[in-house]
Amino acid sequence: MPVEGLPAPVGWLAILLAALLTLDAARRADWGAPVREHAVWALATAGVFLARQMTVTMPGGMSLQYLGAAWLALLLGYPRAVLSMVLIQVAHAAQFDLPLADHALPLLVLGVAPAWLIWLITRGCRLWLPPNIFVFLLGAGFLGLFVAYALPLLAAAGLGAWALAGASGPPLRMQALADYWSMMLPYALLLASGEAWLEGMLTTLLVVFAPGSVRLFDERYYLRRR
Repeated sequence: MPVEGLPAPVGWLAILLAALLTLDAARRADWGAPVREHAVWALATAGVFLARQMTVTMPGGMSLQYLGAAWLALLLGYPRAVLSMVLIQVAHAAQFDLPLADHALPLLVLGVAPAWLIWLITRGCRLWLPPNIFVFLLGAGFLGLFVAYALPLLAAAGLGAWALAGASGPPLRMQALADYWSMMLPYALLLASGEAWLEGMLTTLLVVFAPGSVRLFDERYYLRRR
């Protein structure tokens, strides 16, 4: 996700919001949970970090990378997912010797936003839809994950287009924006649908065989006897 070309206030605002949301997540995380939960948290974070190492470079130089933030929120809850994404971004910056400040905006758009969106979607399913397990599996596990990834990816594409417009001269600006959008839009939807399908299947398996391992799955609501 390019950040060069964006106005400086956008970068400073991203750093401030990232710091505030990280502190809020640290405050809300359940640090007194059993050791088993902390072990699952660490393993899930390490798994997503390793998955994000497997990038695919497409023609034109664009790289596709696994996100995983929304699924971490389903599995661990919003606060732990945010902290995991912060650790992953810090590790990525250290691995490639990149400025940490440049990771604030990607953290917000591709880390915090998917986690917050899937939390909002699962809450909406819980409040407004019938207490049927398929409501969770389809509404949150598949469609919800798709929305939670597609919207941030499209927002990232918009920010990338904005950065490109700032870096391009006026004669080339409109053509550069059109080329960028024509390249980014199909890949954003493809990446969102692929992650939603994979993580939706994993969520279904966990809900069926180990329902207590999916933190945003409310067993008392969806599995209560009628």
